[in-house]
Amino acid sequence: MAIFVYKAQQKNGLIREGKIKAKDRANVRSNLLRMKMQPLSIKLFTAEDDVDMEETPILGRWVYRDRNGNIQIRFGKRAPSSKEVAIFTKQMAVMMKSGVPMIQALGILARQQSNSVFQYTLLKIQKIVENGSKLSEAFASFPDTFDSLYVAMVAAGEVSGNLDTILLKLVSYIDRANKVKGQVKSALVYPVMVVLVAIAVVISLLIFVVPTFAQQYTETGRELPMLTRWVIAVSDGLAANWMQIAGGAAGVGLAGQRILKTPRGRLWFDRWILLVPGIGLLLRKIAVGRFCSTMASMLTSGVNLLQALTICASSAGNSVIEQFVLNVRTGVEKGQKLSEPLGQGRLFPEMVISMVAVGETTGSLDEMLEKVSDFYEEEVDLAVQAMLSMIEPIMIVSIGGIVAFILIAMYLPIFDLAGGVQT
Repeated sequence: MAIFVYKAQQKNGLIREGKIKAKDRANVRSNLLRMKMQPLSIKLFTAEDDVDMEETPILGRWVYRDRNGNIQIRFGKRAPSSKEVAIFTKQMAVMMKSGVPMIQALGILARQQSNSVFQYTLLKIQKIVENGSKLSEAFASFPDTFDSLYVAMVAAGEVSGNLDTILLKLVSYIDRANKVKGQVKSALVYPVMVVLVAIAVVISLLIFVVPTFAQQYTETGRELPMLTRWVIAVSDGLAANWMQIAGGAAGVGLAGQRILKTPRGRLWFDRWILLVPGIGLLLRKIAVGRFCSTMASMLTSGVNLLQALTICASSAGNSVIEQFVLNVRTGVEKGQKLSEPLGQGRLFPEMVISMVAVGETTGSLDEMLEKVSDFYEEEVDLAVQAMLSMIEPIMIVSIGGIVAFILIAMYLPIFDLAGGVQT
């Protein structure tokens, strides 16, 4: 049973608001209709709806009134990181295994948080559970902190009665996901930083160095080589129109960001990025490893296959991969084995398909997926190292080539002058 907050219209037209305890929203709706009221809105009761809570929100989680009636501000405070969520989950599992009541454990852990936003979230979760909701339902009220996978595994733990064990599995999954994120960052952040430094060096040369040479050459009155004239023209254009260029770059960036937020734009980018040499292969390996790790964690926890596939799709991070996993789910829903629709795309290698098929045959699908996940964790690590070792010399040669091109262009007149003096 859970508590719901409702807003309904009575026969006389008056709007009535209140709380009601029921199994689900459909049950609340039928109860309201039985009381001759037309439901307008029904939502799960949360701490924000409780006037007796220790903190009363004014502007969401950021501005609130404390228990003493004073207005407090949380501006500038960050949302909890995945590492903080993992630490909380592990502590929660240990406390529950030790016999500490759930509500008491939530209160203790909330007050231990140095992150005030996370502390506020946990206090609200404690209040929701105190009012009769399940822990998974309370977590579901905060999707920015606890994603659908987290909620599904906690719900499975509540049903099986092994919530402390499931929480420890969640810690293992979050740690593994953080490791993969770190590998991706190390693969992508380094080349991006090098490109930004290269752009800064080139712009500095064009704005500060080239004009000094250009002024000296102008005073000599000699005709300059075409390469030198071209570099000077670029430098003059950059100096004269830097505001327009910066504004245009910002406009292109904002337009690109807006396009990527549309389903079609996101699909195009996700499809393109998977075709980029090196990066595409790395992302495919990450996708396979994440899929196997997520599926193994949920199947071991007791989440049914269809729900696990839905969550895997939503957490894919790539719309092409998400659509593929949803197609796999459709195939399984129609009665196919998991290995059959997985083999219809090019995302999953034959080795993975074979391992999944063996797992289905032997009834150890979760164990097979765990083994594949471990294998791809090592594969991603090797792919990142190979990618970095390949990108580093390419970047160094590219930057050196651009800088050398500009310097040679600016020294050509000096070489010509030296050659003329010798003759």
